[in-house]
This record gives sequence, structure tokens and C-alpha cells, in this order.
Amino acid sequence: MGNMFTGLFWAVFLVTADGGAPALLTAKEHPWGSFLPNSWRIVQTVTISNIDGRPVQSQQTIRTTHQSIDESGITLQKSETLVIGGRNVEKNPQNVKYDFFQEPIQENVRISAGESVKLTIGKKVVPCAVRIYEQQTSSGRLTTTIWYTPHVFPYILRVEKILRSSPEGDNAGGRIIRQTVTLVQTTSALQSLRGNRRNRTYTLQTVEKAGNITRITDSHCSWDVPGGLLESTTREFDDQNREVRRSVSRMTNYFSYEVRPSMPLRYRSGLPLPVDVTY
Repeated sequence: MGNMFTGLFWAVFLVTADGGAPALLTAKEHPWGSFLPNSWRIVQTVTISNIDGRPVQSQQTIRTTHQSIDESGITLQKSETLVIGGRNVEKNPQNVKYDFFQEPIQENVRISAGESVKLTIGKKVVPCAVRIYEQQTSSGRLTTTIWYTPHVFPYILRVEKILRSSPEGDNAGGRIIRQTVTLVQTTSALQSLRGNRRNRTYTLQTVEKAGNITRITDSHCSWDVPGGLLESTTREFDDQNREVRRSVSRMTNYFSYEVRPSMPLRYRSGLPLPVDVTY
């Protein structure tokens, strides 16, 4: 009976008061949305590639800074440094504005709503609204489908991106060039309320297929740090299921200005806490 009541509660509040369009996500449902401008994080990624049977290591450091926020989205600046062969290569900082569904705001993007569905996370069933982005890129036609709810963090529970070539011959729908699926595997939001306050963590898995290459990324995240990510591991396999590349990413430092109802402004900084994924 409890599960039935919870399901009905979420189903009702997934729509607006007029019973029409699904409720949209807001700043508080974005992994940077509870942090003020000038908050930042640093993520370091070490990659080992198998090149002609010889391991080659490279290192990437990305500093992401919260630049600004308004009613339409959040602007983030990314500064990237690569270490290749002992030499530092710095790229020019890039500013990108994202909507509250974590998609970059671009021109010529068609956005629509899909039919509501139910996703299963562990033993819990979560009603989700669906948002669809469609755009023509230089590489082909990209369709992004997002399953979301304003009631269970990290709020976006599944994302599927499909890049297709232009229709040709008998292939009216176009050939799939790349397909990526990101799923929430676990989230402490589905545990007791007491557990939520103590441990706001979640895990993600992303599977990307492009040609003969498959990439699998497992991520450990926390809603209490800017951007969410604590650490992730990406394994890349060829068409014979041989691992040809592995990357390990970790948030090495951060600083945040955080706003909460009970505490107007809170400062947090330093190394992230150890990853806690006990549910």
C-alpha cells in the first residue's frame, strides 16, 4: 500500500496544476544549481592507451567554474590542460550555457515532450516525464531523450543520445553513427528520509557505442559537491572485446558558495570526502 501511495503521489506532481504539460526542472535540480557563481571544481583524468601493444599514458585536468545563473540556465567555464609526453598543453577556456536539463543551449534545436513512463531503480518504480531534443549537426541528426522527475535526485534518471546519418537509399531513418545511454544505477534518494540527509550519493553508468568501439563509464557522484562527480572509470573495448583504453577521473579539489533555506550562505572547500556508495 505504501508503494502504491508513493507512486500516485509522484504521478500527480509530475504534471502542473492545470493537469497538462509535465513539470519542468529548475535550478535546484541542476548539479550546479545550489551553488553560487565563482564556485569551482577540478577533475583530473589519467588515461592509459594500448598503442601497438605499448601502454601510453596521458593526463587531463579540467577546472570548471560556475560563471552565472539566470531563469533560463547556468553558464560554466571549462579550462583544460593536457599533459602528453611530459609536455603541458593548455587550451583556451570555453564558456557554455546549459539549461536545467544539463543540455547546452543552442540554436535550431527542436524540443518536445514525450509520453510519461516508469523507470525501475533497484526495487523502486519511479514515474518520469520525458523531454526530447532534436537537432541537425555537422555529423548528422542528433536526438536526445531525457527521462526525469523533480522528486528523486539526481532528477535526470536516464539519458539516451542517438546520432544518425542523413537518410539515404532504403535507410530512410539514417544509419546510427553513435548511441549513448546513461542510467542512474542507485540513488540514496530512494532510501529513508534520514538516510537522505546523511548520504546524498548516487551512481551512474554510461554505455556508448560508436562503430566497433564500446565505452563503459561507471561514476560515483554526490549531490553535495559542485557538478556532482566524485570519481569515474571509463573502459574502452574494441570489436573483439579487448580493452584498448582505460581512464580514471577524480575530483581533486573544489570550492563552493552554497545556498540553503536554513543557511543563506555556506562556504565549502578542500579535497572531496571519500566516496560513500553504501545503500
